[in-house]
Amino acid sequence: MTIIHSSWLRFQILMERWQGLDFTRCNLHPSDLGLNDDEVAIPAPSGDRFLVRVFEEMGIQPSDNVLDIGCAKGSALRRLSQFPFTRAEGLELASELAAIARHNFARLQRPQVKIHCLDARSFTGFNDFNFFYLYNPFSNPILEGVLKSLTAQVDAGRERIVVYNNPIGHALMLQHGFAPMRRYPDFWGHGIVVYSNRPAQSRLGAARPVTVSASGVSA
Repeated sequence: MTIIHSSWLRFQILMERWQGLDFTRCNLHPSDLGLNDDEVAIPAPSGDRFLVRVFEEMGIQPSDNVLDIGCAKGSALRRLSQFPFTRAEGLELASELAAIARHNFARLQRPQVKIHCLDARSFTGFNDFNFFYLYNPFSNPILEGVLKSLTAQVDAGRERIVVYNNPIGHALMLQHGFAPMRRYPDFWGHGIVVYSNRPAQSRLGAARPVTVSASGVSA
């Protein structure tokens, strides 16, 4: 972590403490939450200017709804709920993190944000959303199960856009019919890739060249 990164994070944490919020502190590991370290990533914030830039180019309308899969304390949802989504909701397996996220949004008075505490593989409301966000929240075997549930539920005639930060599961995205459309930088240097299940008719326009590998993203 660079001095710039660590300084920015410390500033964010101090500001949140003053506001009675807790989005940014990375003070819990999966094992602290009763989860498997090999299956679940360390919860970390990703609600920053990089994420905002991605969604600023999406032309978000009130007819759009977004679901953050593996939302942790709600850092990304904090930024997403500033866009005109009618619904901005999150899935979080750890009850402690879900409780923190709910407190955060109650404090911010954002009633459109709802946190579901459950395993994302068992979620039954994927068809209610057309945007999905992930910050590499879990291992590829779990991602495989989530994508199976998502693609089984959604209406194939409607575009679904997945914004995937640090897309370790890129190969799985391709296998389940999601094509990479755009690439953006992120805070940590992993890259953010935007996928669509209807690339030829995407609201995003023509796809831009994107190359993804296990070690990161390049364009």
